[in-house]
Amino acid sequence: MKNLIAPLFAALALIASAPAWASPAEVSRVIPNARMVGEASYAVLSVRLFNAQLWNDSGAFSWERPFALTLTYDRSARASMLINRSIREMGSRGAGDAQALAPLRAQLERCFTDVAQGDRFTGVSTAPDRAVFFHNGAQRCEVRWPNFRRHFFGIWLAGRDGAAARLSAQLRGEA
Repeated sequence: MKNLIAPLFAALALIASAPAWASPAEVSRVIPNARMVGEASYAVLSVRLFNAQLWNDSGAFSWERPFALTLTYDRSARASMLINRSIREMGSRGAGDAQALAPLRAQLERCFTDVAQGDRFTGVSTAPDRAVFFHNGAQRCEVRWPNFRRHFFGIWLAGRDGAAARLSAQLRGEA
């Protein structure tokens, strides 16, 4: 019995020191020692569409530091729908009208792909004007666009009211 106690305590110490959530591999590659800031699910009419997780190197949200947003989809969605919704939301956040955002749309068309249940899409904002996108861990593209961090990631992180504001607060670790 005495011989089992030391290994048992060693195993418990390892378990206790392990992070509660390990970041996806693509996040760890770009943000070493990434820590989860927050997590939230998004649903429409009680149907969950995706689960979102926000990661950075400190565990506290800041627009001024690199971060990664991972969406794991519970439903299928066409790339065109994801792009249209993103452009529309960015336009409503002051990024410009559809014509001004046409070059950005072309960049997003190279990034986004149709998603199916269980697919993981991760955007890593490495600078205010730059992000790298991954689909199921594989790098898809890099986007460069003025103030892309706030205009694009603000869709999830700067919700204005109701469910969008709750989602944002949970992701930023404020709820």
